[in-house]
Amino acid sequence: MKVSSFTEKACLRVFNKAEDREIENGYCGDFLSNIISRAPENCAWLTVMNNVNVAAVAVLIDCACVVLCENVEPDGALLERAKEKGITLLGSEKDVYKTSLILGELCRTEN
Repeated sequence: MKVSSFTEKACLRVFNKAEDREIENGYCGDFLSNIISRAPENCAWLTVMNNVNVAAVAVLIDCACVVLCENVEPDGALLERAKEKGITLLGSEKDVYKTSLILGELCRTEN
Protein backbone atom coordinates (compact mmCIF):
# COMPACT_ATOMS: atom_id res chain seq x y z
CA MET A 1 0.00 0.00 0.00
CA LYS A 2 1.29 3.45 -0.84
CA VAL A 3 1.83 6.03 1.89
CA SER A 4 -0.71 8.31 0.19
CA SER A 5 -3.37 5.61 0.35
CA PHE A 6 -2.66 4.95 4.04
CA THR A 7 -2.76 8.69 4.74
CA GLU A 8 -6.10 9.15 3.03
CA LYS A 9 -7.84 6.02 4.30
CA ALA A 10 -6.64 6.39 7.89
CA CYS A 11 -7.43 10.14 7.92
CA LEU A 12 -3.89 11.05 8.89
CA ARG A 13 -2.55 14.57 9.14
CA VAL A 14 0.39 15.42 6.87
CA PHE A 15 3.21 17.34 8.53
CA ASN A 16 5.66 16.67 5.71
CA LYS A 17 5.05 14.94 2.41
CA ALA A 18 7.95 13.22 0.67
CA GLU A 19 8.19 10.35 -1.82
CA ASP A 20 5.02 8.24 -2.05
CA ARG A 21 6.66 4.99 -1.04
CA GLU A 22 5.21 1.53 -0.69
CA ILE A 23 4.51 0.46 2.89
CA GLU A 24 5.57 -3.17 3.25
CA ASN A 25 5.18 -3.50 7.01
CA GLY A 26 4.59 -1.61 10.20
CA TYR A 27 6.58 -1.14 13.38
CA CYS A 28 5.48 0.38 16.68
CA GLY A 29 7.89 1.69 19.24
CA ASP A 30 9.59 4.53 21.04
CA PHE A 31 12.79 2.90 22.25
CA LEU A 32 15.16 4.05 19.51
CA SER A 33 17.73 1.27 19.84
CA ASN A 34 14.93 -1.28 19.33
CA ILE A 35 13.69 0.60 16.29
CA ILE A 36 17.19 0.64 14.82
CA SER A 37 17.77 -3.06 15.37
CA ARG A 38 14.29 -4.43 14.60
CA ALA A 39 12.21 -2.17 12.37
CA PRO A 40 12.11 -3.39 8.76
CA GLU A 41 12.85 -0.99 5.94
CA ASN A 42 9.87 0.36 4.02
CA CYS A 43 7.75 0.19 7.18
CA ALA A 44 5.33 2.69 8.61
CA TRP A 45 6.89 3.54 11.97
CA LEU A 46 4.26 4.44 14.59
CA THR A 47 5.51 6.38 17.61
CA VAL A 48 4.80 9.15 20.08
CA MET A 49 8.38 10.44 20.00
CA ASN A 50 8.54 13.89 18.45
CA ASN A 51 12.13 15.10 18.58
CA VAL A 52 14.89 15.36 16.00
CA ASN A 53 16.23 11.89 16.87
CA VAL A 54 13.17 10.44 15.12
CA ALA A 55 14.44 11.82 11.81
CA ALA A 56 17.87 10.29 12.28
CA VAL A 57 16.40 6.88 13.04
CA ALA A 58 13.88 7.13 10.18
CA VAL A 59 16.72 7.71 7.73
CA LEU A 60 18.80 4.93 9.26
CA ILE A 61 16.04 2.31 9.01
CA ASP A 62 14.81 3.65 5.65
CA CYS A 63 11.15 3.65 6.68
CA ALA A 64 8.38 4.58 4.27
CA CYS A 65 6.87 7.06 6.74
CA VAL A 66 6.72 8.05 10.39
CA VAL A 67 3.34 8.39 12.09
CA LEU A 68 3.17 10.45 15.26
CA CYS A 69 0.22 9.08 17.24
CA GLU A 70 -2.00 10.47 20.02
CA ASN A 71 -2.19 13.97 18.47
CA VAL A 72 1.54 14.42 18.99
CA GLU A 73 3.00 17.13 16.78
CA PRO A 74 6.62 17.27 15.66
CA ASP A 75 8.88 19.77 17.36
CA GLY A 76 10.46 22.36 15.08
CA ALA A 77 13.76 20.56 14.72
CA LEU A 78 12.07 17.29 13.72
CA LEU A 79 9.87 19.00 11.14
CA GLU A 80 12.84 20.82 9.61
CA ARG A 81 14.94 17.64 9.48
CA ALA A 82 12.04 15.70 7.93
CA LYS A 83 11.85 18.30 5.16
CA GLU A 84 15.62 18.29 4.72
CA LYS A 85 15.92 14.48 4.61
CA GLY A 86 12.74 13.71 2.62
CA ILE A 87 10.88 11.91 5.39
CA THR A 88 7.11 11.62 5.18
CA LEU A 89 5.87 12.67 8.60
CA LEU A 90 2.24 12.02 9.45
CA GLY A 91 -0.01 12.40 12.48
CA SER A 92 -2.81 10.32 13.95
CA GLU A 93 -5.29 11.35 16.63
CA LYS A 94 -5.54 7.70 17.69
CA ASP A 95 -3.12 5.87 19.95
CA VAL A 96 -0.40 3.61 18.57
CA TYR A 97 -2.45 0.44 19.05
CA LYS A 98 -5.53 1.72 17.22
CA THR A 99 -3.43 3.24 14.45
CA SER A 100 -1.60 -0.07 14.00
CA LEU A 101 -4.92 -1.90 13.73
CA ILE A 102 -5.98 0.45 10.96
CA LEU A 103 -2.66 -0.05 9.15
CA GLY A 104 -2.93 -3.82 9.46
CA GLU A 105 -6.48 -3.89 8.17
CA LEU A 106 -5.69 -1.63 5.23
CA CYS A 107 -2.67 -3.74 4.28
CA ARG A 108 -4.71 -6.92 4.56
CA THR A 109 -7.53 -5.65 2.37
CA GLU A 110 -5.23 -4.15 -0.27
CA ASN A 111 -3.21 -7.34 -0.73
